[in-house]
Amino acid sequence: MKATKEIKSPTQVLVRVEIPAERVSQKIEELFRRASREIELPGFRRGRVPRAVLEARFGKDFLNEDAQTELIEEYLPQALQQLQLRPVSPPQTKPGEFDPQKDFAFEAEVEVLPEVTVRNYTDIEIEDVPMEPVQDSDVDAVVERLRLEHATLVPKAGERSSIVEAGDIVEVKISGEDQIREWQASPGELTGRLIGHRVGETVVLKTDDGQQLRVRIEGVKILEKPDGEELAKTLGHEDIMALRAKIRQELEESRARRRERTLKLKILDTIVAQTPIELPPRFIENLVAQELERWQQQGMPEPAAEDVKRLREAIEQRVRRELVLEAIKRREGLALSDADFEKLLAEEAQKREMKPIKFRALLEREGQLQSFRSDAEDERVLQFLYENAKIHPKEQ
Repeated sequence: MKATKEIKSPTQVLVRVEIPAERVSQKIEELFRRASREIELPGFRRGRVPRAVLEARFGKDFLNEDAQTELIEEYLPQALQQLQLRPVSPPQTKPGEFDPQKDFAFEAEVEVLPEVTVRNYTDIEIEDVPMEPVQDSDVDAVVERLRLEHATLVPKAGERSSIVEAGDIVEVKISGEDQIREWQASPGELTGRLIGHRVGETVVLKTDDGQQLRVRIEGVKILEKPDGEELAKTLGHEDIMALRAKIRQELEESRARRRERTLKLKILDTIVAQTPIELPPRFIENLVAQELERWQQQGMPEPAAEDVKRLREAIEQRVRRELVLEAIKRREGLALSDADFEKLLAEEAQKREMKPIKFRALLEREGQLQSFRSDAEDERVLQFLYENAKIHPKEQ
């Protein structure tokens, strides 16, 4: 096999492949033997039909098209490997003239990611993104969420124990069913129509699609939430003040990480904007099509043209970011060594209270091992850019 390439653009390569006549003849012979096994003709046992008979019956060239297809499928991957090309979309092939007794040549248009050269990526100047301060109301919201998470269901007591009120958990039995269900009476929803009714009553609920449900109210419960001090003890804190201090610290750390992430992407996008990058069009269209297919599978409505445009722009920006990160990683030698990667796996496994070998097996089983490594390397590059950037206070 002889393979050559012609660079048509930063993202387009024309590959030419020439297969020797001897191999072409062998492929034709293979196909005739296969056809002999699969085609039944009167007067011949299965698998015993002579080639001359097949040629007389179907024509000498009836397997030529199959031969071209199989030769391309066999030799194109070899040619791409030999030429060190990594297509990002299915190659578009164009076979030449075919003669079973001659060399067979074909061409393939191959889309590749461009080689990106990033010139200026240190001392990038950007404006700071102030961290949003943590307010008492933010802490209150977390405390309330934790109280709800640690609440217990108890029978409603008091004078109104048998009356359904907003937020109550109602035990109901649907007509025709034996099991008891628990619904929360939420105003504005179907279950909100139970509000005001009593235990023992049967209520007819009409659904949005016109169906009617006859439900009998069997009981009423409420979520009993722990008070602040009880919650703090449950979560291992001395008192509610200590719990609130811990929540405030975690919120501040979370917002600090969010601010840093925003700044890192702002630095990266500044570099992307000043770096010429030509993107392979079919590759981008395939990514857009895949995303639209996911939307459809999730039952989302057909996107408007403006939504598709924004999606394409977001995908293009994501690809540009990845190309820039890869270029800087190579130039600065920021790829993880195997030893560093194993250490990273061990650290992450410890956080998840797993053994490293099990964590690796989990990633491999889910096909996430390489992406886990790539994400870690991208974060290394982003940290490098962040540490070498000039961040100016936001002007008032």
